[in-house]
Amino acid sequence: MADDEPRFAKGDLASVMAAHPHVADWVRDFESRYGSRPMYYGPLDRDAKKQRPLNLIYVTREPIFVHIYEPPADDDGGGTVLWFGLEPQLTEEEENIRRELVETLLQEAPTAPSFTTDNEFENILEQMIGRYTILNTEASNIVRRQGRLWELVGMDDKRITVTQEQRQRLTYVVIRDLIRNGPLEPLLSDEMLEDIHSVGLKHIHMDHKVFGMVTSNIRFRERELLARYLRAMSERIGRPVSDNKPIIDGVLLDGSRINIIFSDDVSMLGPSFTIRKFAEETISVVQLIKWGTMSAQQAAYIWICLEYGMSVLVSGETASGKTTTLNAILPFIDHNVKIYSAEDTPEVKVRHKIWQRLVTRDAKNEDSRVEMFDLLKAALRSRPRYIIIGEIRGVEGATAFQAMQTGHPVIATFHASSIVKMIQRFTGDPINVPIRFFDNLNFAIFQEVVEAPGGGIARRVTGIDEVIGYNKHSDGVLTRGMFEWDPVKDKHYFRGMFQSHLLENKIAAMAGFSNKRDIYEEMLRRADAIQRMADRDLTHYDDVFDLLGLYYSNGWEHFDRAIDTWVGVNHK
Repeated sequence: MADDEPRFAKGDLASVMAAHPHVADWVRDFESRYGSRPMYYGPLDRDAKKQRPLNLIYVTREPIFVHIYEPPADDDGGGTVLWFGLEPQLTEEEENIRRELVETLLQEAPTAPSFTTDNEFENILEQMIGRYTILNTEASNIVRRQGRLWELVGMDDKRITVTQEQRQRLTYVVIRDLIRNGPLEPLLSDEMLEDIHSVGLKHIHMDHKVFGMVTSNIRFRERELLARYLRAMSERIGRPVSDNKPIIDGVLLDGSRINIIFSDDVSMLGPSFTIRKFAEETISVVQLIKWGTMSAQQAAYIWICLEYGMSVLVSGETASGKTTTLNAILPFIDHNVKIYSAEDTPEVKVRHKIWQRLVTRDAKNEDSRVEMFDLLKAALRSRPRYIIIGEIRGVEGATAFQAMQTGHPVIATFHASSIVKMIQRFTGDPINVPIRFFDNLNFAIFQEVVEAPGGGIARRVTGIDEVIGYNKHSDGVLTRGMFEWDPVKDKHYFRGMFQSHLLENKIAAMAGFSNKRDIYEEMLRRADAIQRMADRDLTHYDDVFDLLGLYYSNGWEHFDRAIDTWVGVNHK
């Protein structure tokens, strides 16, 4: 069986229950309470939204499963979609064994082999757990041979007798708590969740890609337990939280962004946190085209602009997918140039050979603090081809425009839903970019969260606008819309044919076109190539990056031929 093939067939709940006792226990208990049995859906897709009644189980990462249930409208909570995380549970006796086992593991840790990755750490823990537990069948055999149990377990023997199922459960819980995400592991294992909201001791709510807002069965039952968990998590990500510093932003080990508000006097209902999940694999621009986020023509336009050093802002409201789009378009930059990234929280993902990645550093001592402004000043001295700013929020925006003025193209994300609002925010407090400097920015991509055609939520690039220049007579900035999105037809339209200031007046000459309008044929040629990649399902980020690498190293003909013969990750 291939690694990406589902282990259980859709509808085969019996096999899932046989392989995973915790799922079997849950299903039997649910059936006795509510009189209905969920169906096994397998890996989830957007068609699950049509399932009626909404009562299904899907796999996230074995042994973790999720049960989605919408109670009938006449029941309490009718209309609320419930999300139940199903993972192995320990009995009270097993919890005592776990504590004893963890204590033994910690005592033996100094003599354990060294490791450099979490996977290596997991393997070491599994081996140690196997060494310090003994299966009851093995114990029975030895006892029968030797006659007395105390001969098996001497004073110096730290092994604990367990069943095979107990060892599996103990291994899962110990690794979950020591290496992974503790009680939040079921949530963070679910790639269908986007935002996770926890306020005090209330049940955790999540934004689900298919079912919208859902309510989980997971919550912290004691404030001290919640506070201890958040302190431990914040320390693991290098941003310790405390009553003196109650608000922190950081990035979890899987790349998800977390915001913690710690003190009760700041968060009145108790410590709270919000996690914005990111996909484990970087989303490619071809995948965005397949999803309808943008069109192949938009991608081709962005490609030409980035190849020839244009500065761009990816702009939109919160959770509109700005960072995803920014990461997706980076392979359009020449693969042989230096890229410099500056961020508060590391979210930018670059595969270029020369990538200088810097993040800010917070510190009580002002002399030890490294802020975004410091990183951007350093960028101007390190001679990168492109400067990438994870997110412009404040005064560093003025420095970004200074970088553009000195010939360093800049790519960044920004919070604004239109070109007018973007200009207003940049030219007002606290950024205060002089309006006459605004034509250093070349174009802006605008993105929104919308309702998906089949239900749930989706992202769409709703427009791409060019910045033509400052008009001193009106004391304003001239802009022109190149692309727009029709929400009724869910289509992207190119409105810039023979109207593009960037393509005709800035890029055409650099690209060697004697007739500047030939640049549009070049854009359409690239759009056709990108669409062929989409049609061939070459959506993996590595495939897209490597194919574009052929363009920059071997030229168009080699790249164009490779599209039709490329054996992508999805086809291996």
